[in-house]
Amino acid sequence: MQLKRGMAPIVATLLLISFAVALGLVIMNFGRAQLDLEAQCPIDIGLEFSKINSIEEICIDTEKNDIYFVIENGINTEVEGVVVNIIGTERAESYNLEDASMFKAGNYMTHIGYNEELSGEIKQLKIIPIIKPFEEKEICTDQALVVEEVREC
Repeated sequence: MQLKRGMAPIVATLLLISFAVALGLVIMNFGRAQLDLEAQCPIDIGLEFSKINSIEEICIDTEKNDIYFVIENGINTEVEGVVVNIIGTERAESYNLEDASMFKAGNYMTHIGYNEELSGEIKQLKIIPIIKPFEEKEICTDQALVVEEVREC
């Protein structure tokens, strides 16, 4: 008889602990989901075009069908890559440049093929940084570099 009385408090204690852990997990997941909804990019990257003589280093060479640009990373975080979206008058194109990794205060120079005869005049060029603040990469659209007039090289 004493064995049955002793089991009931142990079972009740285990059930209460299990309930508390389950409730804690549910609350933590709601908190994480709310944080993900509110946060666009968790850090100010500080990405910008390099400037030489106060001129941004982005231009198009219509003879070679290439867009050239140099971008600089800020001092807050490393950049894992960039996504380049080009909207022309005839069509839009996207490029995922995973090799565009930049350490803090680093820079990246490249050129992208762009045929103005096929895609039309550039209406907008957007360079979107990709960072990895935790385990997963995040595309920071709110900190993109946007150019609506690309000068000739």
